[in-house]
Parts: sequence; C-alpha cells; structure tokens
Amino acid sequence: MAAGNLLLLLVGDVSPAQLRDALAARAHPPARVHVVAPMVVTPLDWLATAEDDAHRQAEMRALDAEWTLADQAETGGEAGIADPVQAVEDALRSFPADEILIAGEQADPDLEQALAPFGLPVARLADARYPARRSRAFRALRALAAGHGNETPFILFLGVNSALALLALVISLLVVLILWLAGAL
Repeated sequence: MAAGNLLLLLVGDVSPAQLRDALAARAHPPARVHVVAPMVVTPLDWLATAEDDAHRQAEMRALDAEWTLADQAETGGEAGIADPVQAVEDALRSFPADEILIAGEQADPDLEQALAPFGLPVARLADARYPARRSRAFRALRALAAGHGNETPFILFLGVNSALALLALVISLLVVLILWLAGAL
C-alpha cells in the first residue's frame, strides 16, 4: 500500500540507521513523514510533575529522526505529550497521515490496538523488539494515570481518602498502644 503521508510515532530510542533502512525498504516510500516523539516520563517524574527533561529528550529524538530522514522524504516533527495515543491524535489534527509507523523500544505492546480507532493502518518498525505484553492491571493503572475515562477523579479521590483513613487508624492504634504501655489506660 502506498503511503503518501507517514506518521512516525517514535516512543523511545531508535538508531538513525534503523529508521533510514526501514523507510528505504518500503515498497512505496512516503512522500511526507511527520515524526511524533512522545515524552518518556518515569513514574517519579510524573508524580513530581518534573517533565521538562523528558520534553527536551523527546524534542531531540524528533529532531534527530527528522534529520535522519530528510534525504528520503519531506519531514517535519514535534515532541508529544507522554500519552502516545493522545500525541497521535494531536498530530493528526495538523498532519493528514495515511499510515502510522510505531518505532522505539519503549512502545507499549498494546499500542496498535489503542491506535485502531483512528482508522489508519498501523505497523511497527520491522526490526523492532516487541516488549512483553502487559497485564490487564498494568494497563488499567496506566489508563488511570493518563486520565483516560470519566471515573479517574472518583477513583483517585476514593484512593487518597482510603489511604488517609488507614493512616489515621494506624496512628490511633499506635497512640493507644503507647498509652497502654505507659499505664495510662
């Protein structure tokens, strides 16, 4: 299938040679390539909302891929938000892609399925290693952290209040234990 416009979703690092070879090996090379490099944010950075470094790294990955592919097609690119699906949705607003190509060692194994609602053919880089399939609990936790779904605020509210109630119970039990040991009870 000829792809006039290719959206390259770059999740994590990929060698420039691998990108170059992947485009050169295609039966119908794309005329235009738009690179979207979502931020790769660690859980600690996400909790601390310290995403500046991850954004700079995503910008560098996108720029590196643009330079690598500039002699093969008209290229453009951008750093995206940490959620690859939302980053693709944002990019599709300004770039009319005919196909999505996933590249990068940190791409979720369920990403093809998550991108299916866009109605575009989705493929992975030919030599990419497929990460292990994640458990249903991991995917649910990741969707919760990304804010997918209307139930996210309720679940977070319930979780925080449950944790605070448990902490209050533990502190109360410690106070009772201390008073009992001191002979005050």
